Amino acid sequence: MTRLASVGRLFLTGALAIMCAASATLAGSPNEKTSVVELFSSQGCSRCPPAHRILQQLSRRPGIVVLSFPVNYWDYLGWKDTLARPEYGERQRDYAALLTRGEVFTPLAVVNGMRNCVGSNLGEIDAAIKSTSATLASQSVSLSVRQEDGNLFVEVGESATPSRHRSGKLWIATVLRSRSEKIGAGDNAGQMVAYTNVVRRLTDAGDWLGAPTSYSLPVDALSKDGDMLVVFLQTGKLGPILAATLVDMGFNGN
Repeated sequence: MTRLASVGRLFLTGALAIMCAASATLAGSPNEKTSVVELFSSQGCSRCPPAHRILQQLSRRPGIVVLSFPVNYWDYLGWKDTLARPEYGERQRDYAALLTRGEVFTPLAVVNGMRNCVGSNLGEIDAAIKSTSATLASQSVSLSVRQEDGNLFVEVGESATPSRHRSGKLWIATVLRSRSEKIGAGDNAGQMVAYTNVVRRLTDAGDWLGAPTSYSLPVDALSKDGDMLVVFLQTGKLGPILAATLVDMGFNGN
């Protein structure tokens, strides 16, 4: 069964976040429409391995970027999630406050920072991608990325004329494109879980106030623990994602 919890105790929110119109020097093409799927899962949840298989399927589709955020709120059931980080639970809690009236469950996916879905239900995820991408089609923001002299340079454009979104934040997720973990106890004891784009570091690159903005970050600070980046522009604290791109930096991740 899908596990349920109240935000006050156990928090998990899977997220599918749609990010539109990403153009990049290192990845993507100009005005590419990109849907981003954030999946929040736990190694102690019996329904999460199927959700990871769906995430892997989605990652093979053109125009879709996936992110996997492992959380630790089910650790008390007898198995400590080997990849979970507390800050991912906080991100999930914030999504839950906006999208699920404070209730969270695993596996949960958030689409485009706008819609929550059961992470193991591909049909529900596809419907959310379609509806949210249509909503954001006229609100996309340009995004370009390049690497030079040991730094990552990101250029974000101005807010679209018809858009009501005038502020947000640039995020950079350092991910491992693939990772397998064997579960030693609990509901998934003995299973091997295959992760796709599992987030190992989430960096706040700075604020965006609706005007063209440049960002510069040292590559060394971003390259630890991962072999790829997902760069995305998200409105508010956790709202619609207006731009995103996937960047293969050739990192030597651990």
